[in-house]
Amino acid sequence: MSDALAAARRRFSKRGLPQRAALVLLLFLLLAKAALVVTFPLGAILNRPASLVVTDREGRPLRGTLSAAGEWRLPVPLADMGRWMPAAAIALEDRRFYLHGGIDTIAIARAAWQNFTGGRVVSGASTITSQVVRLAVDRPRTPWAKAVEFSQGAALEFFMDKDEILETYLNSVPFGGNTRGVEAAARSWFGKPAKELSLAEAALLAGLLRGPAYYRPDRHPERALALRNRLIDTLESRGVATPQEARRAKAEPLPTKRRAISSARIQAAEAAARYGGAAEARDGYGRFRSTLDSAMQRLLTGELTAALGNMEPGVTAAAVLVENETGKVRGYVGNAREGTGSGASWVDCALSPRSPGSTLKPFVYALAFESGRAIPATMLADTPQQPSGGGTRNFDRLFRGPVSARTALADSLNIPAVRILRAAGAENVLGLFRRLGFSQLTREAEWYGDSLALGGCEVSPLELARAYRTLAAGGLDSPLVWNERAGLSAGTRVISAEAAALTLDILKDTRRNLPLYGEAGADGKTVAFKTGTSYGLRDAWTAAVTRKWTLVVWFGDPGGRPHRGLVGLKAAAPSAVRIMLKLTKKDDPWFTLPPSVVRKELCALSGAPRNQWCPQIRRDLFIEGVSDAAPCLLHTMKDGEISIKWPPELEGFFAGRGNREAEQPLTITSPKGGAVYAVGAENNKLILSSKGGRGPVYWFVDGELAGDSGEGAPIAWKMREGVHKIAAADEYGAADEIEITVKNRADDGTEELPLLEENR
Repeated sequence: MSDALAAARRRFSKRGLPQRAALVLLLFLLLAKAALVVTFPLGAILNRPASLVVTDREGRPLRGTLSAAGEWRLPVPLADMGRWMPAAAIALEDRRFYLHGGIDTIAIARAAWQNFTGGRVVSGASTITSQVVRLAVDRPRTPWAKAVEFSQGAALEFFMDKDEILETYLNSVPFGGNTRGVEAAARSWFGKPAKELSLAEAALLAGLLRGPAYYRPDRHPERALALRNRLIDTLESRGVATPQEARRAKAEPLPTKRRAISSARIQAAEAAARYGGAAEARDGYGRFRSTLDSAMQRLLTGELTAALGNMEPGVTAAAVLVENETGKVRGYVGNAREGTGSGASWVDCALSPRSPGSTLKPFVYALAFESGRAIPATMLADTPQQPSGGGTRNFDRLFRGPVSARTALADSLNIPAVRILRAAGAENVLGLFRRLGFSQLTREAEWYGDSLALGGCEVSPLELARAYRTLAAGGLDSPLVWNERAGLSAGTRVISAEAAALTLDILKDTRRNLPLYGEAGADGKTVAFKTGTSYGLRDAWTAAVTRKWTLVVWFGDPGGRPHRGLVGLKAAAPSAVRIMLKLTKKDDPWFTLPPSVVRKELCALSGAPRNQWCPQIRRDLFIEGVSDAAPCLLHTMKDGEISIKWPPELEGFFAGRGNREAEQPLTITSPKGGAVYAVGAENNKLILSSKGGRGPVYWFVDGELAGDSGEGAPIAWKMREGVHKIAAADEYGAADEIEITVKNRADDGTEELPLLEENR
């Protein structure tokens, strides 16, 4: 500006009076323009309050809320307004919009003549630009106000280009009531975004601008239809629509009622807005792009709703699905009955603190693994804690005697979990729970006691999803992510990667998973999961993990009332496993074990590194440099025979039963763990036999039921090439597992691979 004024000053000094007068007039006009710029309400135009719109990860709206002005205003880019609405607005409101500079002099002359000859105000010659100014500042309808609007409209064209002005107009124009802007109007009257409006729908909305109440199609359909068709004729005459398009548009019916703009399922969007900081993270159009995936939402809702069809009306369900790599919440169902109007369907149960039952046990075991106090093979005593049989009891009221930590956690036995809690230290366990984000644990460890391992506290499904995602992330905890544009924050180490790996390896126990896999069609897929049932049958839980996903499913009564069917394995696990199997591809890779986690030869009974007298071995996971490397202390040599020195809690348990031999742990005797077998046309059967355990023994090969037999009786399995996991289990939870390799008989002149004696 200073350079221009200096140049003008130089020219002024060299020219005569006419030139000086012209320059004075030019300076006057520049000053007048500057005055308009100073007083121009640009902020009022650009900063009109907008509704907050929460969208899914692809930008599809999930829910909108009223703006700070109490309006439904859902601004969208001009490119998202479709073909018809911008074209109709220009053709009907300002035909020369792209030709004038904010003031249409032709329209002013025409309006002046019409008003003069008619003796009244017939036309106002407003442009879209001047209407934007009027929308920003409410002035009385006087000639002076009109002149100010025209002047400020001309100034507005210095700040914004034509498309920006048109976009601002269509996002700000009122459609009656508290509906403002074409997007809100399109969703209110037609239940669709503006970009999907037809010619007829756009013409109807353009007609509403001329009298929102007078032309309401649900109250005055005749008026609305007549005006809409006249406007369609105008659009045809002005070349916006072809005769065929106009004819088809007139045949479209009018809407008969307004629709609710807010979604019926609002809990997911509200959770995303709350935890994602939507107010600060939304874009210039008032939109917050959440991490929620609409396809995942439909999957969760469909599975939970189907499951609820077989349950009492007072029971509902909630679920949280997290993408492990990013920590982003992809699915969230706060209440599967939301929108039904039944009972407490308005309660967001995914945020409600509830008793988690046994779903916290894996973290207790993980702490013991991390400290070296136990490994999956470690023998634990599932025996009464008091001589009278009182104290903690298992869910089925049975005692199994010696069990491995692997079996105890997979089968969710309570007494071994309490023993692990005491070994790890209640204070340490409570500290871990707090680091995992369980916000309701506000009391001291003494107050919770042994119940810390059994769910005697409160957590929400959302908190539990974060904790299990920490296991999937190798023990690194970080807040869940709700903003699609945000990255995962740096994680905090709360569990060692080795302990997390051991825990997840237990939770993918195929023997336990088989019934659920069978009904859902596992087809080579692997899912680790843990169930939980709260005291009094008030809450049924399942937390499930794959390499890619973490899922928590909860079933219960929002009022806390008990229901007989609320058992984790029966109520929650089927839905959780079905969901995870649908999200998992065949042969998706499992987690890679950390380098320090190895498979080591261990005593099949004690789980400790074997000594020279251990009769049976098993290979199981061991953390080098952390797990206790002391050899087995159970097996000793006494009077030339191998003897077992039981710990006191098992010695007393066996003495009370009077038959120690019957309580020997279930052990696979054939085939031998780690052995290699050859299969041919004649020798293709392998004998499966065991000793110990109680009752029938069920055999599983690679997670598939191979058959069952009486106690100790063998069965034959038809071999096939490959590496196979063979597991045996009795109906009381005792189990053993080995791994073998089967190869084809050598046909290239090499020595034939050996077979066991039973298979020769």
